[in-house]
Amino acid sequence: MVGENDERSGPFEKQVSDEELLEYIGEEEVVTTKEVADHFDYHLQTARRRLKQLHEDGELEQKDVGKRFVWWITDKE
Repeated sequence: MVGENDERSGPFEKQVSDEELLEYIGEEEVVTTKEVADHFDYHLQTARRRLKQLHEDGELEQKDVGKRFVWWITDKE
């Protein structure tokens, strides 16, 4: 029921796994929060929350460039 509304909670959030997010970011090499939001049809806040969590988990690096963050896969070597 992706994209439908629920009167208690509003729009359902599209389910995307961490692996899918990381695969997309790895293919693009460096992404902005907006690019992730647009690619997965997320609200900007949802994309930001997911990316921050992956950063806290050590999966992503981030850099603030002006009014935007850019994200890339953590080099684990």
